[in-house]
Amino acid sequence: MRGTANVGLAVGSAIAGLGLVADSRGWYVGLILGDAATFAPAAATTLRIPAVAPVGAPRTGPRLTALRDRPFLAFTMLDGLMSMHFYLLELALPLWIATATHAPRWVVSVLFCINTACVLLLQVRATKGTETLAGGARAARRAGLVIGLACVLFALAGGRSTWLAVGLLALGSLAHVAGELWQSAAGWSISFGLAPAERHGEYQATYSTGLSLSRIFAPAVLTLLVVGWGVPGRLVLGALFASVGLLISPVVRWATRTRGTADEPAGAEV
Repeated sequence: MRGTANVGLAVGSAIAGLGLVADSRGWYVGLILGDAATFAPAAATTLRIPAVAPVGAPRTGPRLTALRDRPFLAFTMLDGLMSMHFYLLELALPLWIATATHAPRWVVSVLFCINTACVLLLQVRATKGTETLAGGARAARRAGLVIGLACVLFALAGGRSTWLAVGLLALGSLAHVAGELWQSAAGWSISFGLAPAERHGEYQATYSTGLSLSRIFAPAVLTLLVVGWGVPGRLVLGALFASVGLLISPVVRWATRTRGTADEPAGAEV
């Protein structure tokens, strides 16, 4: 699903780029109306989705189980913190390249292309091994470590010669997208794997809260650390991502113990 979504993002970005080149009111209005028109066929595709028999919710027991599930809430918080890395490429890295490196600004577009191509080609492959909760936790741990490494490589690009800076930024981008692939796979694996069969909607809504909080706080946090603190801020950010990745494994083990079940394929209850 994520790989397919990135195909749409790539095509949409190319069309939007034409509007920026034309730079006219007609093009901008056309882009807005064209975007609105795409929602109709998107909605129509849902009519072809086969119906799945619902699993009835238990008539007894506590309500809002996900909000009482402390291990799941801990995972949601950690995953939300980790998800701030999505704004590295969108916000923090362009600011860093423009203000602290000798790399040409067009490098930002190249790094975006590297990221999109890797997601398109490798996202499905990156899910290998995440069929279980333990596998999802391992993917999250790898994600935190390589995203931390990416922050270090980005920091080292500051003040370097032009082509050395470009090389370090490219290596950092590759490390970052590897972490992005693993973190996305881990998020799906763990969030579905920890949810009871009859409460997937409730658990996914709770899990999405962590992603929403990440969208709220990431711009301020990343701008402060990257632009305000410079190289030390990038190193702090790298340490944060690495630490969060390492913490997810014990949280998943905690969640498995509280459920009193063996590790099963993620989403096996569905």
